[in-house]
Amino acid sequence: METQTKPSNDAATDSRTKNLTCWRTATNPQCLRVETVNEIHLFPYGYFQHAKFIRQNGKDAVEIQFQDRIVMVKGKGLEPLCDAMERLAVERIKTCPEKYGAIGRNEGVIEDIEIKQRGKEN
Repeated sequence: METQTKPSNDAATDSRTKNLTCWRTATNPQCLRVETVNEIHLFPYGYFQHAKFIRQNGKDAVEIQFQDRIVMVKGKGLEPLCDAMERLAVERIKTCPEKYGAIGRNEGVIEDIEIKQRGKEN
């Protein structure tokens, strides 16, 4: 007699979890995809110049400089993001919806992303 197994919901769970992850790494990405609330920006790694990790008052920030743009990422637990930037291994970053912030307690949470043109203050 052939036994049938119940279809697993693991794939759906993995998909939802991946959507809640604030950043994704890859082996050899060609660019950094930055997703803000209303926009998607692609920054080629060939223009990457500098990244800086900042911790102040329990909040973390990672400043990522490209040729003419600065991407300021703010949140909690962002040191692993900076470590991945060291290897140019970050494929995508995005803000985590506030209501899901508690889900990713074992990983960093990006609360805000700001993109500025270098040399210009907003």
